[in-house]
Amino acid sequence: MKKTDADQIKFNCFAEHHYESAIELLGNQRVLEHIEYLDKLESALAYSISDYALDVCHDLLDDETLQLVRVYWFSKGMRDYYLCIDGSGLIRAVDDEMPDLLFHQITSLLDAFYS
Repeated sequence: MKKTDADQIKFNCFAEHHYESAIELLGNQRVLEHIEYLDKLESALAYSISDYALDVCHDLLDDETLQLVRVYWFSKGMRDYYLCIDGSGLIRAVDDEMPDLLFHQITSLLDAFYS
């Protein structure tokens, strides 16, 4: 994704997370479990992937599947790539232009993370 397009999306979504709607739909305990899992995954991604920067993450509520979804934004040079993972660890969306190497690094980490 072009940097200018990605920066606009990140700017629109970058705000302090408000989880009231998620708590209302999912319950406080389930939201806390999802956030804890996604925070651990975020730390692992930032630590393990060194050739791309993990710039920003933001949480969204998928009210159709009743999941908390975190969007991870990676960048290298003038290109940004996103990946969405829900609170149960499933990949929900991937940028069409994400490099195979980056996707392989993420899925390898997820595989180890699940074990």
